[in-house]
Amino acid sequence: MLQRFSIESETLAQAGLAAKKPRLVFQLLIFLAVMLASSGVMGVLIGLLLGIGADESWYTLLSLLACAAEIAVPILYCVCLERRSVRSIGCGKRSWLREYLLGFVVGAAVLCAAAGLAAACGAMSFRLNSGVSWGMLALFLLGFLIQGAGEEFMLRGYFMVSLANRVPLAAAVGISAVVFALLHLGNDGVTALAIVNLTLFGVLAGVYMLRRDSIWGVCAFHSAWNFFQGNILGVQVSGGSMGPSLFSASVSGSDWINGGSFGLEGGLAATVALAAGIALALLLPKKGRDRTIKF
Repeated sequence: MLQRFSIESETLAQAGLAAKKPRLVFQLLIFLAVMLASSGVMGVLIGLLLGIGADESWYTLLSLLACAAEIAVPILYCVCLERRSVRSIGCGKRSWLREYLLGFVVGAAVLCAAAGLAAACGAMSFRLNSGVSWGMLALFLLGFLIQGAGEEFMLRGYFMVSLANRVPLAAAVGISAVVFALLHLGNDGVTALAIVNLTLFGVLAGVYMLRRDSIWGVCAFHSAWNFFQGNILGVQVSGGSMGPSLFSASVSGSDWINGGSFGLEGGLAATVALAAGIALALLLPKKGRDRTIKF
């Protein structure tokens, strides 16, 4: 099936015009350098903003907002060093708002499908919270809009697309997905199944971006996935608590289903939802026109 699956992508066509196309090993080392540079800028931003508040929720929020560095640094690297156009990162202007809204709805739907499956298996239940601060929820939504975009610009818009200049597209999707998962190894409660699910998430994000030929939708998908998980359903997000939530989640039964302390991303409910999402993403209408690349 994968050999017959093709993608027509203006994003990839534009990336192919880059003046610099580092080989795989050098690209991996450059990626680490770009990540470290982004982390350094994030640390500075958090330090500058800490005066606003210092409790756990505020620190988490500031960390999300500081992820703006993960948008800026990869763009600067791609434009200034690889000499790629902004369009090659997936930043098309056409229908960007529609793509963003569609991605947000799809991301929320896939996450809620995983939560619904866990609840149907009796492994998770939800209770509506009273007295939730809508202002804080709005701020966390803003934070996750930035955080989701940051990780997608870093992992997909820059890293995956740059890799595709040197390795087969399927390998570029797979490598970027595995790297994305491995970046969570230090998180609380991480398990082997969580790493598998995060890899599946990365594959889904890569395929979705390529099929829609735009980074905007996958940025929104990622943001909705995290925001609905942490601040709507009240589930741990990759092992971390994310401040105020509309619902409180309770887990029972097997951690294999609900993910235990890592959150939904560590359970089989997410495995099923993500695998179904990948299958559906492969069937999405193709938007690109410039070249065809086969898996």
